[in-house]
Amino acid sequence: MNAAKLSVRLAAFGAAFLLLLFFSNDFGLIDIQKTSIVTAVAIDAGEEGVDVTVQIAVPKSGATTAGNVTVKNAPTMVDAIAELNLKTGWYPTLVHCRLILLGEDAAKTDVFRNIDYFLRSQFVEDTCLVAVCRGSAEKALTAQSPVGDMTYAAIEKVLSSEAQQTGLVSVNILRDFAKGYYGAAESGFLPLLTVREDAEGGATTSSGASESGSSGSPSDGKAVFDASETALFVRGKQVETLNAEETLAFNLADTDTDFAYGNVTVAEKGEPVIYSLRMKITKKLITVRAEGDLPVLHFTVRARAQVADVNRAGSPLEVAQSSIVPENVLRAAEETFRTKLSDAFYKAQKSGCDLFGVCDRLQRFHPALWKKLGTDALTAAKPVCDIKFDTLH
Repeated sequence: MNAAKLSVRLAAFGAAFLLLLFFSNDFGLIDIQKTSIVTAVAIDAGEEGVDVTVQIAVPKSGATTAGNVTVKNAPTMVDAIAELNLKTGWYPTLVHCRLILLGEDAAKTDVFRNIDYFLRSQFVEDTCLVAVCRGSAEKALTAQSPVGDMTYAAIEKVLSSEAQQTGLVSVNILRDFAKGYYGAAESGFLPLLTVREDAEGGATTSSGASESGSSGSPSDGKAVFDASETALFVRGKQVETLNAEETLAFNLADTDTDFAYGNVTVAEKGEPVIYSLRMKITKKLITVRAEGDLPVLHFTVRARAQVADVNRAGSPLEVAQSSIVPENVLRAAEETFRTKLSDAFYKAQKSGCDLFGVCDRLQRFHPALWKKLGTDALTAAKPVCDIKFDTLH
């Protein structure tokens, strides 16, 4: 009987102790009334340090307000974050940061001098999107968005996985960009973001160290974001740019692109005719082979195509049979993308960017040749492009 009473008392005491712990501890949570949620960070080169602009969402009862805050000439990213706290009175949390933008001037030096802060921090997701801007990253992030109150949401849509799958954008995340930087070739790529003016009005921006709201709507005609070009990096510095056609060819051969749209020009009755093709990628493969003392990179791409549009009026039969692509258009598509893929390879090779991972592949599959060539492997490499298109039906 005494043992039973003792066990009941111990259980009651244990329950009371657990309740005391629960109601007296915040378990590491931050008071939401003192917190600003950073959704995006823009990094520019300052005169004496780094300029950092953040887009923040401040939780309030029943709503979320958005704003932009800029810190100029901070010695490090840590100092910039600390100064944001002083300027706003909010504790900036980066756990919800979804986007890092790098300014054009910042990309002229090793960008990892600043963005390795996000790799060191355990509170920042390494899956956040990274892009480099044409011009100022601050102006891109503070431009008035055509969709919603948060500019980062509009940019995130441009850099979405859906855009990647259609070949329009070469999307990259922090983790994969860092893998390339710390890899054998110290190379990588990022989408190049351009802010274009809408026909109804320019891209209104805000700057300075004060908080500024962002209020765009679809009818305002504010900023239009384009990321169809790709910036190439070596040792953290931007060295070259792929145009939209070369970006599409790169995506067809080496990224998660499943469907793509591309234009092909053919001559019909002495006149140039543009066919817009919708392409379904059925196979893509990159292999490196040692042919003598030269590494040869073999690209294999197989795709099925259908006609999405033509810049001339088609007959009723042509419109009804859009899934049947004329043979001469298929061959022209093969030649077009073969040329653009070769252009992308040689442009990257000339700049020293191992865009297609020649060095990594040699290390894994041909260590003897890698040991012999070392970092000269990229310069010695040659591409072979095996691209074949077939009609959808």
